[in-house]
Amino acid sequence: MIKLEKVEIHKYKSIENTQTFNVGEDITTLVGMNESGKTSILEALAKVNYFDDDEDFIFNTTHDYPRKEVKSLKKTGSDPKAVTCYYKISDDLKKNINEDLGIDIFDISEISYTKKYSNKDSFSGINIDNCKFLELWFEYTKLSVDSAIIDKLKAINLTEDITALVAELKADEEPEKHDDLIESLN
Repeated sequence: MIKLEKVEIHKYKSIENTQTFNVGEDITTLVGMNESGKTSILEALAKVNYFDDDEDFIFNTTHDYPRKEVKSLKKTGSDPKAVTCYYKISDDLKKNINEDLGIDIFDISEISYTKKYSNKDSFSGINIDNCKFLELWFEYTKLSVDSAIIDKLKAINLTEDITALVAELKADEEPEKHDDLIESLN
């Protein structure tokens, strides 16, 4: 089971400063005066992951960002965060994921999911044992790779490191011997 535990609404309509609230075990109540942002909170949450493809339920800077800040935001060209949701992953789900993978590499209890005004999204807090993952990946893909390259893959921490390794493999004297690995990394 994945349970929503906390929500941060960064900026949305009348919400000009980040507002954070915890989601209760059974019931969470939003209390406030008229025009205080209760409906805005529910709209923002719906836009994080709406049930259907619906143009009314995607973030739109012009309509959703606090009005008095839209002009200055557009000048900066930045893509601000709209909402971040924090989830707790149950031990049973972790166990099921690891059983499905066939190897014990998934060992996280919390993740966060952020949606920006461009409607691009990202996850944080997802950590796995890279060495175990690579072992499983090479077993699954049946790729034959030099141990030196495997060591370089195990040392990778950033996306930029993958890009650099792909460039290095393409510059090899015999780049065609790395074609399958390059295709997998791209």
